[in-house]
Amino acid sequence: MNKILLSSAVTVLLLAGCSEDKKTDTQATTAEVATQKMVETKEIVSNEVKDSVVTVEEKAKEVSNSVVETTTQVIEKAAEEIKENSKDVIESTKEIVEQKVEEVKDSTEEIKNNLKEEVLSATQTVSEKAEEATIAVNEKITEVTSEESTEIVVEGPNGEALYKTCASCHGQKAEKEALGKSQIIAGWDKEKIINAMNGYKNGSYGGVMKNIMKPQVENKTDAEIEALATFISNL
Repeated sequence: MNKILLSSAVTVLLLAGCSEDKKTDTQATTAEVATQKMVETKEIVSNEVKDSVVTVEEKAKEVSNSVVETTTQVIEKAAEEIKENSKDVIESTKEIVEQKVEEVKDSTEEIKNNLKEEVLSATQTVSEKAEEATIAVNEKITEVTSEESTEIVVEGPNGEALYKTCASCHGQKAEKEALGKSQIIAGWDKEKIINAMNGYKNGSYGGVMKNIMKPQVENKTDAEIEALATFISNL
């Protein structure tokens, strides 16, 4: 009886062990399949990612090329427009400058002509005045030289003879303003005349007539000045 029970127990244990082995084998097979599926899935995902990356890179390259091309076209168009505008500005500036140059040239020519006319007019006026003065001087010289010389025999310088040179401007009786500028010396006393002539001689006397009178008296002696003063004061 005991042997039968023992045999039964051994049989049960063997059957239980076989069952466990089968269960373990099944689990191992399932794990293997799951691992294989994961590997396959990973490869698929990896390939799809690679394909996506390549696609994205190609699209990015296309977009980049398109942007570069578009930018180049825009720049070229802008450069062309700037070039055209620059030509217009240069042409306009050139026209304005040429116009201004022409205006300045016309103004310069007009000023030149006006100055030429003024110079010619002034020259003619000066020439006429010089001619009139020359005629007047010649008339005075002729008047003096044509008069009869009535010399008075006196000792020392002859005041009357000396005065003949002065008479051409001051008048025969000292009644004129010499060249229309001097004082009338008729009626001056001897001392006043002497002081005036000495003042012309040393440059301490005289206004507008100073430069004219100095050469007339600078070579005269004191005796000649006194003789002249005596004669003039008695006219």
